[in-house]
Amino acid sequence: MKYFLIAIAWPFLTANVVAANANDKILETITVTASRTAVEVGEAGSSVSIISKEQIQRRNATNLADLLREVPGMAVSQQGSLGAITQVRVRGAEANQVLVLIDGVEANDISQGSEFNFTHLMASQIERIEIVRGPQSAIWGSDALAAVVNVITRSDDLSGTAFSGYAEAGSFKTGRTGFAVKHGGNKNNVKFSFDHLDSGGTNIARSGTENDGYKNTTANLGGSYYPNGSLLLSYLLRNTESTTDFDDIDFFVTGLPVDANFSTDSRQTYAGLSLAYEHGDLTHTLSLSRTDTENITSTAPPVDDESRGINDQFRYQVNLVLNNHIITGMLEYEQADFKQRGGISYFGNPNKNLDTDTKSIALEYRYDGDRLDLSFSGRHDRNSEFDNSGAWRVTAAWHLINESTSLHASVGESIKNPTFTERFGFFDTFTGNPDLQPEESFSWELGVRQSIMNKGMMLTATWFDADLDNEINGFVFDFSSGAFTADNVDGQSTRRGVELGINFTATDRLLMGASYTYLDATQADIAGGEINEIRRPDHTASVSANYTFDRANLNIAIMYTGAQVDDFFPPFPPYQERVDLPGFTLVNIAGAYHLNENVDLTLKLENALDKNYEQVFGFSSPGFSVRGGVRVSW
Repeated sequence: MKYFLIAIAWPFLTANVVAANANDKILETITVTASRTAVEVGEAGSSVSIISKEQIQRRNATNLADLLREVPGMAVSQQGSLGAITQVRVRGAEANQVLVLIDGVEANDISQGSEFNFTHLMASQIERIEIVRGPQSAIWGSDALAAVVNVITRSDDLSGTAFSGYAEAGSFKTGRTGFAVKHGGNKNNVKFSFDHLDSGGTNIARSGTENDGYKNTTANLGGSYYPNGSLLLSYLLRNTESTTDFDDIDFFVTGLPVDANFSTDSRQTYAGLSLAYEHGDLTHTLSLSRTDTENITSTAPPVDDESRGINDQFRYQVNLVLNNHIITGMLEYEQADFKQRGGISYFGNPNKNLDTDTKSIALEYRYDGDRLDLSFSGRHDRNSEFDNSGAWRVTAAWHLINESTSLHASVGESIKNPTFTERFGFFDTFTGNPDLQPEESFSWELGVRQSIMNKGMMLTATWFDADLDNEINGFVFDFSSGAFTADNVDGQSTRRGVELGINFTATDRLLMGASYTYLDATQADIAGGEINEIRRPDHTASVSANYTFDRANLNIAIMYTGAQVDDFFPPFPPYQERVDLPGFTLVNIAGAYHLNENVDLTLKLENALDKNYEQVFGFSSPGFSVRGGVRVSW
């Protein structure tokens, strides 16, 4: 009974079921993101990728963005060195069309264009990551037009008390430290973790010598209490504070970054409380959450620009389980408050206090058959600023006779409401457009999963297709004001492509994997034709291998990002230009040596081939780096 409640109370917990045969793990892993109730990955009609705790530890990644580079369909754009703005686009969708959850709490920053900055979430305390691609607005709301990334912090089943910690130092004057304490009993478990990173950084400009540093401090408290088999209380409190140095833009000569002593102080605070109660065939879940983000930017002369966003959510969910039929109903109320402060200029007054509220109702029906799994989801939103809207999704998974082959499909419509930034501007020369219309997407996917158990192999292939209407162009020059604004693009934007993946156990010691994505993402231009969308490479691929020695572990990842286009804004005339970004290949190597059952020595080489490359035009990415450290647990 308790474990069923844990699976239902997905906002702050996760469940993981592993078959007796380790080769079955991919099919038997449960996802709490692909549906409103827990479902096995093999029964999900949407494409699901899961990054486990073991994979995270083997890769020894710094932040969430590093872990997502190997996931099919995902393109990462980091605006310089560690700590810089980092966006993730899924299947060609824009970065603010991807919803990020941290232990079930919506984490997108409404004060920064409703995007999530993937650089600030450190990887050290992540238990597991679930990525569900395709239309998810029907069950997750406006921000989930293209995908959901659910980050689940460490919440292992534990009896007793456990401690873990680490310390590392390396290139660019970078140091990392952290620890976690967990305690589990018969009726409760609690976890507390603390992480700190300090890096001197690298020079992100093509010229100059000034390095742009980064600091990050994160504290996380979470746990659950189950007094009996019918009641489960879960809670989360997480706070991240960071300082990121960045450069100015030479608006008069080159239009490119130049050395400057600028910085942004950021804070992200997430809080959540969930209560689940089971009575017969019904399970009731009541959850409250708050996301509070603040960004203060200091430039020279010393002028501080500040933005703050508070997003409160109240949700009631009821699940009815009748044999193979699962019916879920949900009521949700969301209030978003936005505050912006800055200096008044010729282009206008950026000082604003704004708010919106959304009332939603959603329904989902799931049929869990022996060989056929179906789901039907629908959602209706009443927003204080926009017309009433709806979203829907249908998924299916069909297991063939031999059970090692399954077909999966999903189709749906999703929406994305304009952000505060797009509607009302962002300081200085971006004025915003209050008349923007919501973006609307129709998308579908068809895929196959093939398991070859005697070889420990899983093969996946998925074709996806999406059409987007009313796409918002966030940088349109307004001749009347001399500033930039946002506008809906006439015509239709299309995103289609193929995702391929393979994971297999080559030997008892060697695990291997590979992925490839082809993407064709275009939008309509003013001449009535089509142009490629920026920062969407046509080809991305990765190959990884992990070898376990008697007392050591070696992990190698090779990641290829193909050529792509970007926008460049020259000083004069004030029109954006399309520029090419060459493709690049990164090689990362991570190793660990086990001194004893409690102590590991770690080593990580990043960009081992010392490639020079740019993920955003004009912003140089870091070269070769190395770091080493120690990891303890008991």
